[in-house]
Order: sequence, then C-alpha cells, then structure tokens
Amino acid sequence: MNEKVLVCITIQENSRRLISEGFNIAEKLNAPLNILHVRKGETIFDHPESSALLEDLFGYGSELGGEVHFLCSSDIIQTIREFIIENKITHLVLGVARDTEPHSQTNIFDQLLSYLPDINLSVLSREDYKFQEA
Repeated sequence: MNEKVLVCITIQENSRRLISEGFNIAEKLNAPLNILHVRKGETIFDHPESSALLEDLFGYGSELGGEVHFLCSSDIIQTIREFIIENKITHLVLGVARDTEPHSQTNIFDQLLSYLPDINLSVLSREDYKFQEA
C-alpha cells in the first residue's frame, strides 16, 4: 500500500508544528506530504492578515517538500473526507482546535473516523504538544 500523509491546518502560527509533525511522519514512511487548508466560505480575503500567514505556512510546507492545497467550502468535514478519499490518504494529522468545546472537537474526529475507518489519525494536542495517535 502506498502511504500518503495529509496535514490539515488552520490559519494560525500553531499550524507550523502540525506541518513539522506531518513531515516527520512522511519522512519515516517515505510518503508524500500533503498540506490542506479548508476555508469556510468562499474567500480568505476578508481578513488581510490571514492571507499573509497562510502564504507563510504554505511556503514552510513547500520548503519541506509538501504539496499544498487550499479549498473553500461550507462543509469543512465533508471536504476533508472527499480530499482524503480522492487522494488515497492513509495518515491524517490534525491539531486540537483552540477555544473549542471538548465534545465538539471529539465529534469532528468521530465524524472523520466514521467515514474513514482505515485512516491513521494523529492528533497533536495544544497543551503538551505531544504527538498522540488515535
């Protein structure tokens, strides 16, 4: 089976560590690295600082050999699932969201896993920055 790694990022400086972790996994597996940001709505240009940070994150991911993807959608979970299926992703790296209710965060992970039971999901927590496998 050909391994493929996907890192889902948000427009936050904190996403650099997710990209780094995805790079480490991809390197260990000798697998391609994909970096995906899904923006809710139709544009990133409603916040001027967002485009600069996103450009920086994508530049960082590209420097590590990652292929970067940017999509806009009203259904972020469905868009991620479709991307994973279409691109035959085997490993998914996510971060715990800031300011999110724990039950809603778990719900997001459960939604992804329910449609993608064979995916290797890795969640990087905010508190201790340790890599956790689900």
